[in-house]
Amino acid sequence: MKAFFLIVTLTLISFRPNEKVAVNTWIVEKNSTLAIDGSSNINKFTCDIKEYLKIDTLRSVNDAQKKKFVFVNSSLSIDVKRFDCHHKFITADFRKMMKSEAYPNLRIYFVSLDEFHEAGIVKGLVDIELAGRRKRMEVVYKCAHIGGSQLRLQGDKQMNFSDFQLEPPKKIGGLIRINEEINVHFDLFFRKLI
Repeated sequence: MKAFFLIVTLTLISFRPNEKVAVNTWIVEKNSTLAIDGSSNINKFTCDIKEYLKIDTLRSVNDAQKKKFVFVNSSLSIDVKRFDCHHKFITADFRKMMKSEAYPNLRIYFVSLDEFHEAGIVKGLVDIELAGRRKRMEVVYKCAHIGGSQLRLQGDKQMNFSDFQLEPPKKIGGLIRINEEINVHFDLFFRKLI
């Protein structure tokens, strides 16, 4: 009987409950913007969204060993029909090419973000889902703290329409062709919930 109590006591002493993991919760602010620069063989165009109207939250945990923030079920959902190319026909063609009827949302899933300091350049991984295709990409951000609980991430990412198996439109029997390469600019504002 004494042996049984000794085993139980040693087991209880050696048992340590799991450490609690601090989860950071961020709200996406309304003044976040996204712009896509493209070009054709005759001119350039920009399609943009000037404000973020959805109420999305991002949740991250700090992986101290890897010096990264790892995101948990965190994404932005962007209504493709809100892109404005500042020209009626270009906007219509852009939305059609993005297959907005079948796939109304562009989704950006945050995967990880390097630890950041007061201000500086950080790298992160995102999964971008567009027109039913999902692709992982590394993004370089310029990061800045604004006040005590706000964070601003700015950056650019070059990609191709073919990354998502999208075919740029052609007009007038192929005389006007949209080029394959686009540059995505983002200016994202987050507010940390305390």
